[in-house]
Amino acid sequence: MAEKIIGKKKENKEQEHAQITLKVSDLVTAVNKILNPGGEVFDWFAGYPDGKAAIEIRDGDVQIVNEKALMSCDTDGQHIYNLKVVGYDGKDGGVYCEGENTDAVIENAYITLEGDGRGVGGPDTGVSARKGATVTIKNAVINGYGRSRFCTTAETGSRLYVYDSVLWSHGQPWGDEYDPITEPMATPPSSLLIEGNSRAHCTMTNSYSYFYDSKIICDGWGALSTEGAEGFLYLEANDCDIIATKRGYGAYADPDCHVYFNRCNFDVADMSIILAGKGDGHFSGCVCQNGTYFALIHNVNGLPEEVGEMEVKDSQISAGKEVVLVRSENADLRFTRCELSSDIGVILRTEENDDPARTLPSENPFGIEAAFEEMRLEGDILHEDAARELRVTLTKTYLTGAIQGAQLSMDARSFWYADRDSEVTFTSDIFLNQIDAPLGVTICAKGEKAGEYDLHSGGKLIVSE
Repeated sequence: MAEKIIGKKKENKEQEHAQITLKVSDLVTAVNKILNPGGEVFDWFAGYPDGKAAIEIRDGDVQIVNEKALMSCDTDGQHIYNLKVVGYDGKDGGVYCEGENTDAVIENAYITLEGDGRGVGGPDTGVSARKGATVTIKNAVINGYGRSRFCTTAETGSRLYVYDSVLWSHGQPWGDEYDPITEPMATPPSSLLIEGNSRAHCTMTNSYSYFYDSKIICDGWGALSTEGAEGFLYLEANDCDIIATKRGYGAYADPDCHVYFNRCNFDVADMSIILAGKGDGHFSGCVCQNGTYFALIHNVNGLPEEVGEMEVKDSQISAGKEVVLVRSENADLRFTRCELSSDIGVILRTEENDDPARTLPSENPFGIEAAFEEMRLEGDILHEDAARELRVTLTKTYLTGAIQGAQLSMDARSFWYADRDSEVTFTSDIFLNQIDAPLGVTICAKGEKAGEYDLHSGGKLIVSE
């Protein structure tokens, strides 16, 4: 029988409950204190007070209110079809819906909006659901040109359903040849590691959004975004193409936001998802091509107890940089039967965020859990956040790559081939024939009993207590 290395026994970490009570108004106050101390308060969520949609539905009552933007439409109660809207003023919108008695269906719609928008949601959006409204969009094409030009939004307890449609937020032209945008919060915060000035969709404040067989595209910033959950928010996409053409993310999960993707194709200039604080993201049967990371996980101005959660199953993921980058955040990451590849050869890196607003850990932080099951992995796992532990679990998984600074647990059906010098703490009992390294490579490990071992391919394992 192969010799066994006895791992150090560690207590299972339990997540502490993080109670998020932040409302949008509180967020506005907090950001103003940081970015605009003593100045006039700016509310980047507020739209134009005189914004007008072509059609408004308030508590089930349908009214045409902006005839200059309305090219044509047919109506049957709250069923609006054969709709064509063209607006050149940033205050022009498509269809605005509000009220619990609103249950609108918008079908065969073509909406093009130009001009700089303002805020998130409201009458100057392509289609906006507010204040408990239910809105269903079928077979629509919605284009937005200009900064803060949202194609669709759902907020304040609303539900949005989108089928067989195309949403494309082009934004305002930007880049080295254009003057930079200086208006506060009109571009993404630097901590997001992206650029741009408009998002295709945003869900906010206790609302639900569902997308089916659709294309959601942004030229820069984000395709499917979330903001200010105020307790609970849900976003789901099924069989969709989610694209960021120039810079930006596919999806975002703010604290208390829950996002799910089933059989979606992500083709994004930067990352498929950003998790912030106590958000969670779920991927099943997805294909994700990423210019930078697959997932950026961070927390700024948050609570120390917050944990970002991500579950990825049966998906193919490629990344130009690290597959997952965790920056000063607690995280619970679970990958099952996935193909992961990184152009720089790093599966997971944790690091301290250089943002001065990063969330500092508690005295006993949850840290980072990373579990991989039924997979073949090639790439390094690098732990560089000294304030938190990284715990890696391999189940039926073959890993080729270095591990630096992590705790490692492996079941009897897993194997690790360290192709570079590594440093780990074993937290499970591991048979010596589950580990290998080439000549010249040394694995330094902590375990219950010290010892030195020659590995099959010529490398060394040095265990210290």
